[in-house]
Amino acid sequence: YMGETLQKVFATATAKDFRRRSLEDKKNGVHYHTLANGDGKVIGCVVTSDVQARVAYSFLEAVEALVRPENIDSRLTSKILQQKADFFSDPKNDKFNAINKELLEVTAVVQGNVEDLIIRGDKINNIHGKSVNVADQAQVFADKSEELKSKLCWRNAKLVAMAAAGVGVLIIVIVLLAKS
Repeated sequence: YMGETLQKVFATATAKDFRRRSLEDKKNGVHYHTLANGDGKVIGCVVTSDVQARVAYSFLEAVEALVRPENIDSRLTSKILQQKADFFSDPKNDKFNAINKELLEVTAVVQGNVEDLIIRGDKINNIHGKSVNVADQAQVFADKSEELKSKLCWRNAKLVAMAAAGVGVLIIVIVLLAKS
């Protein structure tokens, strides 16, 4: 069935133009990819649905370079094809996904750092608000203590004046009594 479908895909490919073409077979969970090199050759492959088209086309481009007339060596072609298939089947060789994975990891770290900075900024704002509140309370305390000091000074002055008046009255009374 897959061979027949691949033949149909090849039949629709235009060999005269450089063109990439894909066909999805949902029933079997595969994709058919073809690459026409513009020199009359069409090459293709069948991959499972989890293989990205980018990887399949990279494989086809590598194979296309092997099947050029100047590169064909029938003794080595099947071995090299197998090596290429093994290479492109190994997820470790997919540099795009490796870079994308690394980028996602760095993005997660940066997002964590941004969240930490936001939390730190909130804490700084909270501390600043508390320090402004304490400064306001300190000013109110200083104003009240100055007012209280002034009241106590006047009270002390009144007591000294009353004591002096009392002593003065007492002296006058003693002097008047002594004269009499």
